[in-house]
Amino acid sequence: MPARTTWVLAGVAAAGCAYVAVADPSGTASWYPGCPFRAATGLDCPGCGATRAVHAALTGHPLQALDHNLLLVVAAVVGVVWFGLAQLRRRGGRPPLRARNPGRVGIFVGVLVVAWWVARNLPWSPLAWLGSGA
Repeated sequence: MPARTTWVLAGVAAAGCAYVAVADPSGTASWYPGCPFRAATGLDCPGCGATRAVHAALTGHPLQALDHNLLLVVAAVVGVVWFGLAQLRRRGGRPPLRARNPGRVGIFVGVLVVAWWVARNLPWSPLAWLGSGA
């Protein structure tokens, strides 16, 4: 991906995050749409609680963000660190970080998301706290 595209995407993501930080998705007047999977089944999907987690993280409540969507918060931290390291390497004249085997990484991420989806809907302790809290 060209560097310009990367920075444009980063800017769009930053603008979206700024809006979520200002507009509380938990508020009663929130226009954020609900999760259709949760509305149909009563269960959390892998992304349930994501908007509330981003809002909590950006407003200085990291533990609340982890409570809303642990996987999203961990993935966001990994993504920001990866992006930062890639940019530092690029400025140093070295190639950016790349996955050694992208196919295996994709399979791992897919299995991780499915496991997360199942685990957060189990009612037993200690897994019950993984739910979105909606």
